[in-house]
Amino acid sequence: RGGDDYTHTAWVASRSIQYMKERAQEGRPFLCVSGIYSPHSPWVAPQRFLDLYDPNKVTLPSFPPEADEKRNADHYSDGELRLARQGYYGMVSEVDHHVGRMLDSLDELGMADETIVVFTADHGEWLGEHLKYGKGYPGHDCVSRVPLLMRVPGKEGGRRVSGLVEGVDVVPTLLEACGAPVPPHLQGQSLCPVLNGGEDPDKEIALMEFTGWKMIRSVDYRYVIHAEG
Repeated sequence: RGGDDYTHTAWVASRSIQYMKERAQEGRPFLCVSGIYSPHSPWVAPQRFLDLYDPNKVTLPSFPPEADEKRNADHYSDGELRLARQGYYGMVSEVDHHVGRMLDSLDELGMADETIVVFTADHGEWLGEHLKYGKGYPGHDCVSRVPLLMRVPGKEGGRRVSGLVEGVDVVPTLLEACGAPVPPHLQGQSLCPVLNGGEDPDKEIALMEFTGWKMIRSVDYRYVIHAEG
């Protein structure tokens, strides 16, 4: 049994903090990509984060009759779904704690007012919805919708934007925000107009794809097509 500081999340945060300290000493610009694996199966987190959630009080998904009849004591039972949620939520809280450590470090180093911070993820999780775990086809919202939080020095915070964005929008946004040229071949569009107080992004669709299928999501609909048509 190891301590809380031996998890991958804790290690990534500690290495990121050390990297930022080294860059601060050198006094030069930096890009730090902190790739945290959590929350991700297997849903294992330090006990103190699991204890934040009572599995008997978490909200379970509502299943239509045709799906509910496929559930039993061995597959997608209420008890199983409750424990899965406790583990997943515990991992989320662990990530939140260590992201807080990194943000505190930026403050302590005096770099918070000149550092852009982006928090996002590459995919969501079924977590038992649609009688599935993990991610993939056909790209339900619980899998394709991910957080995207941005803190940019000099820009008003606290805004919530409801328009469609994609992961490919992050790089052109960072380049423009740093005053660097955005190569015309880049996919995605800069979100700087939104950060500057403009309207929601005017993107009509977001794309999700994998071998054998593609999915596009509009504001109101989701359309899936298979490779064979």
